[in-house]
Amino acid sequence: MSRLRVAVVGAAGYVGAVLVEAFGRHRDYEVVPVVRANHERLRTAGGYDVLVNAACPSKRFWAEHNPAADRDRTVAGTERLRDEWTWDRFVQISSISARTQLDTVYGRNRAAAEQLCTGADTFIVRLGPMYGGDYRKGVLADMAADRPVFASGRSRQSFAPVEWCAEWIAGHANGTGLREVGARTAVTLAEVRDAVGSRSEFAKDYVDDQFPATATESDWPDAAAVIDWLSRRRINGGQAN
Repeated sequence: MSRLRVAVVGAAGYVGAVLVEAFGRHRDYEVVPVVRANHERLRTAGGYDVLVNAACPSKRFWAEHNPAADRDRTVAGTERLRDEWTWDRFVQISSISARTQLDTVYGRNRAAAEQLCTGADTFIVRLGPMYGGDYRKGVLADMAADRPVFASGRSRQSFAPVEWCAEWIAGHANGTGLREVGARTAVTLAEVRDAVGSRSEFAKDYVDDQFPATATESDWPDAAAVIDWLSRRRINGGQAN
């Protein structure tokens, strides 16, 4: 039985890198990592059974200050993949922010990109907050370094290991429609900060709730597990572990 050819666009990114590993663990797939250096060559290198778009930028602050560039890389970039590549199934890696942060450039652009992803051959996966892997930026990095957190401590978030998210996607790449994926529970940012002994202060009263609105499964991660991970990171001087 021949393996399915799956191209992961954005293979050097935070989610893309672990997706390459996750698909590689499945014997049914031949994984083709797509990065900027080989993007054009692989675009014309025949068809793909599955094309995974993990290339949308994840920089929320950058998006607010570079709205046109973020829209080009997120919305126009998604359109180019769907129009210019040959594929049988398309998996769009999106963010829960496409639902919860429509008052931001980041959220609006992800929602606009999702609008392009229609049809029974397409699966949209909205990911919630993650940790692990090559984690470098975000509220957890700020807490690890005792920097200000630009959100309210009352914000409830469903932190999940990025490796688990990638494995879930690889195991459900034949899905259709839209699914929000994250931990089955949520913790507040203040609970996380206090549990790890961070001296971070919450610099805004903006409540940034990030947890799946759709049904979760009983075997999905517990968001409170992020506390152990962040505690180890603080012990290691802010480095991932």
